[in-house]
Amino acid sequence: MAGVFFIDGIKRSLRRRAREKKLATAKNWPTAQGEVNHWQVLNADEDVATTGTPYQIEAGFHFKVNGEYYGGYLRSVAMTHHEAETKSKGEPKVNVRYNPANPDETAVLAEDNSGNLPFKVVSG
Repeated sequence: MAGVFFIDGIKRSLRRRAREKKLATAKNWPTAQGEVNHWQVLNADEDVATTGTPYQIEAGFHFKVNGEYYGGYLRSVAMTHHEAETKSKGEPKVNVRYNPANPDETAVLAEDNSGNLPFKVVSG
């Protein structure tokens, strides 16, 4: 069993590095304002979940660039089920970073959305 935990640790490390690299690149991408159009409460990702906060909100959004619609998803920080159910309502605006060469590639940064969403987001 020890080998499985070792491999899982390597996988988590590789995912974290890839995510950090994408976020560093995304900081230079242009920003568009999108709108949340779908909510879902999910079990939190293992890297953000705690015993007291085992849920996350996943929100689907859309935005326009040059008259074309694009979309993506964002995730909240971990929270309780009640908090997630309460905060996953409405159609708030979200600031989205997009790759100008491929607007389907998006990133939602926590620092770009500190006041416009009813919850904090996990950058990604």
